[in-house]
Formats: sequence, C-alpha cells, structure tokens
Amino acid sequence: MSSKLEITCPCCETKLQVDQKTGEVLWKEEKKKEFSSLSDMVHDLAEHQKESQSMFQKQQELQKDKSRLLTEKFKEAQKNVDKSDNTKPLRDFDLD
Repeated sequence: MSSKLEITCPCCETKLQVDQKTGEVLWKEEKKKEFSSLSDMVHDLAEHQKESQSMFQKQQELQKDKSRLLTEKFKEAQKNVDKSDNTKPLRDFDLD
C-alpha cells in the first residue's frame, strides 16, 4: 500500500499528492488556464462599456421622469392645501 494520496481539488481541479503519515503536500499540478486573445478581451470590454452606458442612460431617464412626477404631485398637494379648512382639529380632550 502506498503512503501517498492523489487528490483532485473539485473547484480548481488542481492535482495534489499528499503523504498519508505527515499530511504534507509532496507535489501539486495546477490546471492550465486558457486565456482568450487580446482582441476578444477588447471586444468584451467594449460590449461591457456599451451595456454600462445604456444602463446609465435608462436610469437618467427614470430620474428625469421621477422628478417630473414629484413636481406634479407637489403642485396638486399645494392646490389641496389652499382648499382645506383652517380650523383647529378636534381633540379627544375637547370632547369631555
């Protein structure tokens, strides 16, 4: 029976060889990472920037619309305040 264990990491797929007695890692072999070409990276970056710009424009339009709606609500509230009664509100204490 060998005193070495070969283990593969489930997340990064690195192969490890560990000594059973000491628990010491004897060697490891990392999975080679595949890199995309520079032109693909630049293309992805350009797409990301376009998406970010479109999201910014959408949020900017929503804020303009929100501002307009709040202004309209405020004007309506001002009209209703002018129509309201200026009498003191009735309190429970006054009913006794």
